[in-house]
Amino acid sequence: MDFQSAYKQGNEALKAKDFKEAQRLFQLALNFKPNDIYSMNKLAMVLKELGDFEGAKKLLDGSLQVKKEDLYTNYLLGNTYLEEGDIAKAILTLEKTVEKNPSDKYARNSLALAYKMNGEYSKCIELLKKALEYDPSDLYNKLSLATSLFELGDIPEATKYAGEIARKDPRNISANILLGRIEIEKANFSGAQGFFNTVLSIDANNSDAHYYIGRICLEISSQEEAREHFNSALAVAEDKASILKNLGMIYMDREDFQQAEEHFAMAINLEEDAPTLSNMGKLLVMQGRHEEAIENLKRAIEIQSDYAFAYYNLAKAYQDIRDFPNAIYNLMFALNYEPDDVYAINVLGRMFLEVGLNDRALRTFQQVIDEFDVNDKFALFGKAEALTAMGRFNQAQEVLMNLRNIAAKTDKNMLNKIDDKLTKLKREMNA
Repeated sequence: MDFQSAYKQGNEALKAKDFKEAQRLFQLALNFKPNDIYSMNKLAMVLKELGDFEGAKKLLDGSLQVKKEDLYTNYLLGNTYLEEGDIAKAILTLEKTVEKNPSDKYARNSLALAYKMNGEYSKCIELLKKALEYDPSDLYNKLSLATSLFELGDIPEATKYAGEIARKDPRNISANILLGRIEIEKANFSGAQGFFNTVLSIDANNSDAHYYIGRICLEISSQEEAREHFNSALAVAEDKASILKNLGMIYMDREDFQQAEEHFAMAINLEEDAPTLSNMGKLLVMQGRHEEAIENLKRAIEIQSDYAFAYYNLAKAYQDIRDFPNAIYNLMFALNYEPDDVYAINVLGRMFLEVGLNDRALRTFQQVIDEFDVNDKFALFGKAEALTAMGRFNQAQEVLMNLRNIAAKTDKNMLNKIDDKLTKLKREMNA
């Protein structure tokens, strides 16, 4: 076999997603031509697909030494950083590509995705709109723009761009899927199903269409039909774990605990990760199965030691079984990683109250009021309870009266709690 044959067959194997064979063939091509950047780049793409990010980066760095400033190689390197999860390096690398070739729609799209993954949605939207200035007919970036706008909750703009794509290309599967998702968001289930049926008429095995039709069936109480579509989605999906995780969350929200547990268990069996183990732990807490919950949540923390939600759910599990030292310990860990989680801070304040650490509780509720929201109803109510427990009745009454004014127009349940608390407080003050 010569260089041309190895390179050609390598491309065929890559197209067929036979990555091991592609790796062998591109390596063989490089044995014939060690500095061929096309073979180096293709082999890097294969290694990335195989999860060997270090090997891919090494090859791409080698390509850039052979041909400095090669924009395509730079783009591949940026994408490798992106898929590896090194967002900062991805942005730095892809910015260079876009700066040198502003009309490169693929590099611009990857850069926009990197900014989105970094939580910078405004920068993402700006880049995608700029791409359309260079080429208004660029459906690739227009779809990314529509999707990002949908994720931001800008339904009218998302509908506008997705609709433009569908009118220009009625058989565009991604645009029809997005339009269907938009209709689900608007609770227009018949309209949504129309878009998903269009997709299935083009590709009867489209996993996304089956998945979303299954969700519609759940909403309209067609449980058996929903299961059929979910099973169809799972049968053909490349990423089965993601579908199983989503289904676990959907069933948990619907309080169908058996189905939720089955789907989380299948997802964990395929891909054990901290978020899914944490959700399984939360589900088990909801069922009162605290020992199993704690086991899953500890495993989540072993896998990802900075995962705040796992610490929070573990704290709730310990709180349920009245193990307050462990509950407080884990909740403080959660806040170490998510210091702005106001809900968790309020929960911590209530835990301090439950164990009689009234001064700590007062300081915790005051932190919410001072640093986040002067009108936070839960923090104000907790502050009043802490002051009452400390015998500072007049101050507690003042806080409750202030809270009553805040809750009077918007929260009847809170208003009833305040009035009950004021009645009890007056009794204590008169005792």
